[in-house]
Amino acid sequence: MSAMIPFDPALLARRGWIFDCDGTLAATMRIHHRTWTHIISKQIGRPFEFPWDLFCSMGGISAHDTCARLKQLYGIDLDVPLLLADGHDYLEIHLAKDVRPNPGVIAVVHHVKTLGHRTAVASAGRKSHVHTTLNTINIMHLFDAVITAEDAKRSKPHPDLFLAAADRIGIAPADCVVIEDSPRGKEAADAAGMACIMVEPA
Repeated sequence: MSAMIPFDPALLARRGWIFDCDGTLAATMRIHHRTWTHIISKQIGRPFEFPWDLFCSMGGISAHDTCARLKQLYGIDLDVPLLLADGHDYLEIHLAKDVRPNPGVIAVVHHVKTLGHRTAVASAGRKSHVHTTLNTINIMHLFDAVITAEDAKRSKPHPDLFLAAADRIGIAPADCVVIEDSPRGKEAADAAGMACIMVEPA
């Protein structure tokens, strides 16, 4: 098995382990970046270059909030429902074909499972895309719950997704650990009263 990402071993006493999906469990950030670049360019009728650092900094937030930020920065008005519809098939195809696991994080999942801990995924992504990702890299069976954008009113940096995950697995928030790759994900974990382990976006 691959080496686990480093973290304080004292956290292993906590019984709930909640994992972000994109960029954390799975190396999907480049796929999502290509998708956003493709669908924005299509909608505005010209090439749009989405700066990589900016894209990564916006990880974990909703499509509506992403579009609001792009309007603020670039003055582009985007039709969010149309954008999501355009991106759905493109993303499904490329997730099923190109997604790869993040071995160090998945090693943590295996380890905490051997300790008898409860595990969940809490992602701001759409259910269909998250399930495609988890099934493609064959780790869906490792989780007791999978929480996606459809399961919470507010996305990260609000705590709703993580609190929903803790509730679903029956573990108090203070007894949970979150593994995340985005600053907004950490904000959400902090707001939920959970410990957070940060990893580099994959």
